[in-house]
Amino acid sequence: MTETCCRTTETLREHINAALREKKPVMLASLAERFGVSELEAATALPDDMRAFAGGDAFDTVWQTLASWENATFIMTHLGSVVEIKGRIPEGRHGHGFFNLTGGNGLGGHLKVDDLGHICFLSLPFMGLESHSVQFFNAAGTVLFSVYVGRENRQLVPTARDSFFALREAVGTKEPA
Repeated sequence: MTETCCRTTETLREHINAALREKKPVMLASLAERFGVSELEAATALPDDMRAFAGGDAFDTVWQTLASWENATFIMTHLGSVVEIKGRIPEGRHGHGFFNLTGGNGLGGHLKVDDLGHICFLSLPFMGLESHSVQFFNAAGTVLFSVYVGRENRQLVPTARDSFFALREAVGTKEPA
């Protein structure tokens, strides 16, 4: 159900803050759908401590760091389906219009990143658990794919969590570039 509430950024922020206080699971996509905005607009309206942004030009730096994590979850949604692949994020290289994943142990393929608009470092609890992810948006403000800090025994992997915050600090800004 889409609420027609958000004619200004400030109104959207107020409504998203209210949604965050509800006792329901919240995801970026569900906030965007609920308030009739893009996922990028929903991310931008989150409280400052829950998000930071980098431009698409930071992709190589960000991906190189993600590939150093010992455990992560890669998520891609398409037409209502959600694909999750857990494990190490493979390295890659640019070629033939794609970012080609190399040496993966489960995740492989070719990412179309030439339309990458923004990268968001998102800290949005899920089902009562601390959760941190890197969201990759296209120019239209839709999430192309995301990488979540991995878990072991329902706990975030400490080194990956620390790396997430270090990367966010190194390349993130408060607003999309």
